Amino acid sequence: MDFPFFNGQLITYGFFLLFATVAIASALLVVSVKNIMHSALFLALFLLSVAAMFFIFDADFLGIVQILLYIGGVIVLILFAVMLTSRVSSQLIQQTNEQKFLAIIVCIFLFGMLSYVIFTSGLKGFERPLVEGGITRNVGQLLMTVYVLPFEVASLVLLAALIGAMVIVGKKDE
Repeated sequence: MDFPFFNGQLITYGFFLLFATVAIASALLVVSVKNIMHSALFLALFLLSVAAMFFIFDADFLGIVQILLYIGGVIVLILFAVMLTSRVSSQLIQQTNEQKFLAIIVCIFLFGMLSYVIFTSGLKGFERPLVEGGITRNVGQLLMTVYVLPFEVASLVLLAALIGAMVIVGKKDE
């Protein structure tokens, strides 16, 4: 028996809508909760739902990079900074802004502009065929052959930034 509402495309769109809803809700919670730790955790949930949307549309390399770099690196760094900073835990930090009206105007403008672009584009990006088997293998081959020198230079720049941050943090307050 064939059920037309159980086909793969409908299930894919359903999961996309689920993760998009989670992403929007967690993004709203990032900017609306008063606790910095909760805000960082909602940011991690947002980034995880974006990674899930990458996996849904067979962009597995971007999904893995999203998880490793943003959730594994940036969010952990933010959480450690929040937990280890004594000023944050000892006193209340004002997390409200007096420019709410201007922020609402900017959000409405951006929403209108993005809606116009999406509806006038005709959504032609969804009609392109997907790469068989994903792109992770192709990206890995390019990183280890053609782009090996820029890849290593970028890692050295990141290492220099890490050492510089350790030097700055290691200095005693005078």
